[in-house]
Amino acid sequence: MIRNLSRRDLLRSGTSAASILILGARSITPVFAAAPPSLEQFIAISRKLTGHQSLDSDMGKNILDAFVAAGQAGDIVTLVGDPAPEQSQLKIASAIVAAWYSGISPRPGTSQVTGFNEALVWDALTYTKPWGSCGGETGYWGEPPSEQEP
Repeated sequence: MIRNLSRRDLLRSGTSAASILILGARSITPVFAAAPPSLEQFIAISRKLTGHQSLDSDMGKNILDAFVAAGQAGDIVTLVGDPAPEQSQLKIASAIVAAWYSGISPRPGTSQVTGFNEALVWDALTYTKPWGSCGGETGYWGEPPSEQEP
């Protein structure tokens, strides 16, 4: 049975078809391709990759959100499923570690800070602390540091 199309129906179908042609099926698919990992899964894989057991969950959420916004949820899901990174997974594994150490969003084109005081760089640089963080009583810097055991 042939149905008469209303002007509204014709415009809707034409607009939908034009959108698909302009955007292309490839640009639409990745948004829905992979559900992002849970925060707990992301923290667990981050602990394994960084070697740090006490990671800040707020910073973890910010980093995960930035990876998802950058369209890398599928890569993280693959890494969570197989935590021994293969050559193809080393890029995402390195990006996760870099985000935790730098406190900078892994999203290209942004300089969003995901965590400053919580960034792991401060654990690596034992001789300094985040700016604006108190190191102790006034004059604490005047005494030489105590010897640390190797």
